[in-house]
Amino acid sequence: MKSLLQQLGLTAEIQEIDCNSSWNADGFDTVVVCGGDGTLNHALSQCGDKKLVYVPCGTLNETAGSTTVMDNVCTVNGTPFSYVCAAGSFTQIGYTATDKSKQRWKAFAYLPQVVKNYRCCEIDAKINLDGKIFDGTYTLLMVLKSHRCFGFSFNKDFKNTGKPYLLCVKSVGKDGFFNRIKMFFPFFRIFFCGIKPAVTDRWMLMPFDELTVKLQQKQTFCVDGEKKELQGDLRFCTQKLKYPVRVVFPNKKATPQMSVASKCPQKNTTVVDFYDKI
Repeated sequence: MKSLLQQLGLTAEIQEIDCNSSWNADGFDTVVVCGGDGTLNHALSQCGDKKLVYVPCGTLNETAGSTTVMDNVCTVNGTPFSYVCAAGSFTQIGYTATDKSKQRWKAFAYLPQVVKNYRCCEIDAKINLDGKIFDGTYTLLMVLKSHRCFGFSFNKDFKNTGKPYLLCVKSVGKDGFFNRIKMFFPFFRIFFCGIKPAVTDRWMLMPFDELTVKLQQKQTFCVDGEKKELQGDLRFCTQKLKYPVRVVFPNKKATPQMSVASKCPQKNTTVVDFYDKI
């Protein structure tokens, strides 16, 4: 991070913060986030009114693969996330791969988790998407603000709208050998071939402005690669950021899972200069 500041010809007081600990951005003008999507998620929750610079140093860096400037984020019940909030089949792979395996094997670290978590799910949900009602049982519920997720680039329409999308895959029933075979075909069609917005008898992909998902039971969600338990009415919408998040790709490998909050001590060098220059 110091080398990045030097490249920009700036001097700043730097404080490294462990994102896994309790922290906030009070007293700082700018937060520079070095890490993956989960680290960015922590920063969005803690410093929504601060200037934020994101240096992607994670395994997949899905958010950075979709944009270089984030001027809005999607929220679930008021809590922001950068690119995905999903429950059901396969979604466990986002948080079950260990940091050690990801550092060693990169994206290949997720492959054993795909095999381990290949199972049919039954999620009862009532969906209100911009006034359109859908009521059913699903094996996958995914709110996605990106063209890709878990390394699969499948949302062919995202770059046309920039909106969040709801992907639903209908459940084929209880988990079992034959149902796993039946589930394979829609998943292959979606994630390997790619899809555009449509409502079919097996799956649905639709952009939205406002979305409410009413869950009948508590579900485990993958939110930007982090495990979270959600229940009841989940309200999704887009929230405009006070300051757009700038994405800066590092020339050298940076330390993962670390935020750097900075104050500028020199009168002729301000954080605003630093932020605008980036």
